[in-house]
Formats: sequence, C-alpha cells, structure tokens
Amino acid sequence: MKITVPAGSDARAEIARLVRTAPPLPAWIFSWEGWDRYVRTEFKPPDLLDCAPADVEVDEDDPRVDYHRHLLMIETTFLEDCLLRSRGTFGVNGNRYEGLLDMVIDGPAGTGKTYLLRLIGRELQRRVEKHFSDRIPVVHITVPHDPENELNWIWEIASFLALTPEPKNEAEARQLRRVPDLSLPVRTVMERKQTRLLLVDDIQRVSPSQLGPVLHYFDFLRSRLGITTIFCGTGATDIVHAARKGCDRRDEALWTSYQRLHPEDANTLRAAVAKEQNVRSLLPVTWVDPLPWGNDTESQGPFVAVLKGFEKNLRMRKLSKDVLTRYAEYLHERTGGYFLYLSHLICGAAVAAILDGTEDITREHLEAIRIGREEILPHH
Repeated sequence: MKITVPAGSDARAEIARLVRTAPPLPAWIFSWEGWDRYVRTEFKPPDLLDCAPADVEVDEDDPRVDYHRHLLMIETTFLEDCLLRSRGTFGVNGNRYEGLLDMVIDGPAGTGKTYLLRLIGRELQRRVEKHFSDRIPVVHITVPHDPENELNWIWEIASFLALTPEPKNEAEARQLRRVPDLSLPVRTVMERKQTRLLLVDDIQRVSPSQLGPVLHYFDFLRSRLGITTIFCGTGATDIVHAARKGCDRRDEALWTSYQRLHPEDANTLRAAVAKEQNVRSLLPVTWVDPLPWGNDTESQGPFVAVLKGFEKNLRMRKLSKDVLTRYAEYLHERTGGYFLYLSHLICGAAVAAILDGTEDITREHLEAIRIGREEILPHH
C-alpha cells in the first residue's frame, strides 16, 4: 500500500491537531476494539457552560475534574518532527517490496515514549482510514509476561486481533492450559486486513537472548506482509541491537565479509570490523529525553513552552496569568523535566484547586501533591 506524504505545512497542521486531541483515557488499548476507540476519539476541553456554575460547590462528577485528571498532551516541535520523520519512513517502506526499515524509540522512563509510539500508530491509522474502512493498519502489543517462548508473542498479537479462545467459565480459567500456536490465523488476518505497523512497547522487560529468536518472526512479518515494527522502551536501542547481533551472528558475518575483501591486509581487516562493531543501532532511533533546564533563556525555552501549553489547556474560573510559568524553576526541580511527573503534578494541583473552590493553582497546591522523587539521598 502506498502512503502519500502531504506538503510540509499541511502535515504540521494536521499533526498539531492530532496531538491536541489525542485521548488519554485508559481504555484497554491492547485490543482492536480499545485501540480503535483510542484512534477515533477526540478528547476536547469541556465548555465552562456545561459545568457547575461558579457559585455551586463542585464535586467529583464535574466534567472539569475528569478532564484535569488526564489533561491533554502538549504539542511540541519535537513531537511534530518525530511524526513527520515516521511518515517519511512509512512513505519509503510503503513503496518497497524489500529492504523495509523497522524503528526504535528509546529514552529514560517517564519521558513520553509510549505516548509518542501510540501517536505514530494513531496518525498512520487515521491516514489509512481516509481511503479504506475495512482494514486493521496498526497492531499494538506489549512484551508478554513470559517472553522466552515465541508463541507468547504471537498470542499477544492474537489477543489484539480477538483470535484467542477465551475460557468458558471460571473453572476453565483456573486450569493450566497449553498456549496454542496461533501463527496461521494471525498471519491470515494481518494479511487480509493489510496490517502495516506493529507497535511493541515495554522492550525493557525482555533480554537480548529472549528477543533474538522472536526477531526472526518479526522479520517474517516484514518480508511476507510488509509490516514495519517499532520497538519502544528504555534501553530498546541496545536490547534490539544485541538481540540482532546474536540471532543473526552478525560479527561472524562481518569478519567473513571483510576477510574476503582484504585477504592480505590484517590491519585493514581488523579496523573495518571494529568500525562496524562500533555501530550502536542498525535501525533509526528516536531518543525521548527529559526537558532540559539551564541558566539562560534559550536552554529554559523548551520546558517553559510546555508549561505554556499546559496553561492553555487548563479550564479554571479564576486562573492567574502565567500560573505555571512563574513557578518554572520550581516545577523543573520537582519533576526533573520528565513529562510523567510534570503531568501528574499539574493534574493533581488543578483538580485540588477546583474541588476546594480556589479555581487557581497556587504554590501550596503544587507542594501538597506527591508524585515521587521527593526522597533525596544526602550529599556525602
């Protein structure tokens, strides 16, 4: 299937809207039904006219409380650039019969890797559905609880596609059951529904030795069905690369190749092999890092821009100007620039301010929220 890439200006506008409306609702996303709901739902800020009047005490059922417990993701230049790059990769992959490239998303925990992974899948599926309504372009799985067995990985895909036989009753659910080989029905459905993208999250939960044999199954899906796989997780770059080297015996192949090319020059042979062995990843890697904070305005810019994005999304009746940016240094010190902690802190403070009637986020609200990272080791 060919995937067209629109003009840069149109693409950026579409991507910005996609980020603003991505639903953060915790649906069961590792199933086709849950994933499809995630793709189709647009999560928008509530209108104040639909909420409790200003003079009425707000309870947990107020739409703004539910909204601020999730709070929309902030559109950033980084996210837009990542989606544009992924479009480029899919655009090339979509026109090839061989030589397709998989991808890796890596970085510390809590930086937004999973969100980016799902945003890429959501964006691709929406583009496909503009032309076709009967396809499953994206499959999203996590590393199985027992990644040693290849059948467990196939079972995860089958579960997403609703191909796994459910136990008929509680007694049957308690029985130890042998995992059946569902590779044929999985391949059949993915082929007929023209799946193009496999999202694999939580790669940090698998070792290279466990992942190696499974890579050959993903290779099969890529060669047979044209499916691109994105591996996501902390340390995914090194895990996938080490797994690939092990299962493909890459070092031995390199040595044999250069030995043929330079049979009489041992120094050149060793230098060439060493150069290739220094390559950290054979796949394109997107690094997702904590937002930085420095002593100058330029280095503080990305973090402040994110805070302004959160301010724009807040829905409170007495919100002060620069309600978050005035606490920028404090917020970065509390969160380390990690999206996970920043989102929890702002969401918790916003909900508390709505429920106590303040309708504005204060330093006291922020200090009262526990997000982790509070216990600091003493300096020696």
